[in-house]
Amino acid sequence: MLYQEMQETLSRSPPIFRYETMWEAHADFAHLIDQNWKAEHPASMHDLEKKLEDLSASLSEWGRNTFGHVRRELKKLKGELAAMRLAPGRVGPDYLEIKVVERIVELQHREEMMWKQRSRIQWLSEGDRNTRFFHMRASKRKKRNRISRLRRQDGSFTEDPDELRLMAREFYDTLYTSEQTAGVEEVLDSVRASVSQAMNDQLLVPFEGGEVKAAMFQMFPLKAPGPDGFPAHFFQKHWDLCGEEVTKAVLRILSGEDTPEGVNRTFIVLIPKVASPEELGQFRPISVMLFTRLLLKYWRIGSS
Repeated sequence: MLYQEMQETLSRSPPIFRYETMWEAHADFAHLIDQNWKAEHPASMHDLEKKLEDLSASLSEWGRNTFGHVRRELKKLKGELAAMRLAPGRVGPDYLEIKVVERIVELQHREEMMWKQRSRIQWLSEGDRNTRFFHMRASKRKKRNRISRLRRQDGSFTEDPDELRLMAREFYDTLYTSEQTAGVEEVLDSVRASVSQAMNDQLLVPFEGGEVKAAMFQMFPLKAPGPDGFPAHFFQKHWDLCGEEVTKAVLRILSGEDTPEGVNRTFIVLIPKVASPEELGQFRPISVMLFTRLLLKYWRIGSS
């Protein structure tokens, strides 16, 4: 599946679910997660992915109908506050004005969390009025990653969204198609062994639940999520609630008891390698994985 990040205007499909950290500031959020998660107890990775799918649907609906649109409400309240302060005969802030100011402060904090998540900044925490900085970085990322036109083989350019998608699909279909591939045995015979017996013994030790948690908490919390829409932050924050089920599902895969069909599903995000790319070869494809696949990537070798 090919996914160009931040391409709302080029996509005709429904919006892709993305977990928002700013939701956590709402008083009802913890109860919503608890209620949805405890509804069923998944026994396999397929069940766990279905549970996350149902949770994402609930969160999307709740986000629209209860949490609301932060920037839209913030703009509306700022207008109301300005009108209150310009009202004839005003002698000072009344109760209503104070409540509006309190709500604006709350919304500004949520807005900062939203832009921090989109900026992918790892070294700076929200607070100290960093909203402008996070917004600037997120906007810069959006502009840099946007594919608005590509050069055709005849040298002409196209900006048609459908043609851009077709060109990308055909380019990577061709790139990842094997031609005259040598047999696996022939390739392996040419590879020098670099895994010692001690390393191999360590790799063959049965997996333990503590390793799942350790791998999860090695991940940067807000790295771009995969097709499920949940970043590592969600599982880290709610580990007491979901950790046991996530651990069981992952261990079933590692022990060979469960081999879910979609575990290797990824988004491919195209990152420009040059300032103004004109051809698909000038982009670096980055795989954005499901959280379960990412766990396997961070597994024992990374923690040893």
